[in-house]
Amino acid sequence: MWPLSFALVTAITVSALAQSTPPQSPVPSGEQLSAAGQTVPADYGHLSEHNREWLKTQPPQTQAEFLLGAAVNHDQGATDLISKMVEGWRGKLHYTRKFDDLQMTALYSNDLRVRAAAIEINLAVYNLAKNEETAEHLMAQADKTASYRPFASWELGMLGNRGVEPEKIRDFLRSFLHNSDGKTRYWAVEGLAHLGMDDTIKDFIDVLHNDPSPEVRERAGCSLAKSGMLTREQRMLAVPGLVEIGEDADLDPTTRSWVYQALREITNEHLGNDPTAWRNWYATAGSKRLEEFRRGDTWSVLGNN
Repeated sequence: MWPLSFALVTAITVSALAQSTPPQSPVPSGEQLSAAGQTVPADYGHLSEHNREWLKTQPPQTQAEFLLGAAVNHDQGATDLISKMVEGWRGKLHYTRKFDDLQMTALYSNDLRVRAAAIEINLAVYNLAKNEETAEHLMAQADKTASYRPFASWELGMLGNRGVEPEKIRDFLRSFLHNSDGKTRYWAVEGLAHLGMDDTIKDFIDVLHNDPSPEVRERAGCSLAKSGMLTREQRMLAVPGLVEIGEDADLDPTTRSWVYQALREITNEHLGNDPTAWRNWYATAGSKRLEEFRRGDTWSVLGNN
């Protein structure tokens, strides 16, 4: 259901295997090492001293792309360096295919800080200042020109996530959710997903249940289950609404399957497509699962364990 890059699928699969398989003996050699099984550290997991020295000699574009790749790799120190350096990159970066590939992988990382780093670099690439004037300009252009709405909605969500008029941006993007143009609605969902706000959950529930376009409904489901800037705890807020959708006898089979995929991914509970079973589980175990997420490993952002 959810579009993932090859690199991300690999990372998620290895993470899932590492957390679900029994302990195994240490691996003394990498020779002919199988790709299946628990993770095997290749190094100590930090941004190396050598790389830090090398970065100082590189132009901003190389620095930004290298550090975003290191963040995707969970190299400790990469997101901290991005935060320190990103404002100095403004006006010196440009869009490249490499950046776009890294950005899309980062935006599906299982660490929200990596997603936040991708947002920061995106705003620097397009040299969008994090202020009210930028937001107002994007909203005015999107109101005036339909073809500008995909870019504006995507960037407005990122600005709102960085604290620039989040409520105003949420209301603006929400106003597009019932637009007659499916593309406008699609990108409004994408922008709202970047915000990471509790209030967007009811919007995604409504879109998943009622939007006439399957593409738009799918993006709403993805925004609840895996994409965007909602935390694991926030995603749990969607469970009652998803169960209610699942109880709709008139729901089409594809959307119904997405509802239950989302429930399984959000909760890490592998029940079938039975709304009664899900309602009972949520009533008896939902609060416990939420507490587990609150107390759990902060590296495990999504339901991959």
